Amino acid sequence: MAGVPPSARQAVPTDPADHAVDFSWRYVEDLDIVAGQAMMDIGIPDGQMGAGDPDRLGQHHSFHPNDRTGGSYGPAGQITVDSGVMNPNLFDRGYDQDTQNLWRNTRLKDRVHAILAHEYEEYRNGSDHEQALRHAPTTALAISEHARELCRRMQMGWRGC
Repeated sequence: MAGVPPSARQAVPTDPADHAVDFSWRYVEDLDIVAGQAMMDIGIPDGQMGAGDPDRLGQHHSFHPNDRTGGSYGPAGQITVDSGVMNPNLFDRGYDQDTQNLWRNTRLKDRVHAILAHEYEEYRNGSDHEQALRHAPTTALAISEHARELCRRMQMGWRGC
């Protein structure tokens, strides 16, 4: 029942990605504040902070609980964070074991910073994922040093999907 708010469910899902969505719906308002504050703190331009969430009547939000990729950006570079940042297995496909382990052991704030840096650089580099991997560790955004380390590990550990 992915994508359904938790009030409509009987039990917490056991699949990590479904559990991340469930958790995200339970704390959606708090996570929206966390994502928005992180965007302001690291210097995401005003016009790129958040986007309309189709699962919440198209209202503008920084955090989209039903999406599962960690983050994304829209056509005009509007960046969002999603339930993927809560998923310990998010990097199980596409990244080496060291990157997967680092992701699992990185705190939420640093995960959010790394995702924001990656999405920001992916938009700046013409939607090129590999260019974003190259540029995120040295982004001009004021991300934490732990997030920079995660971005470096993402660059080194990328093995493609």
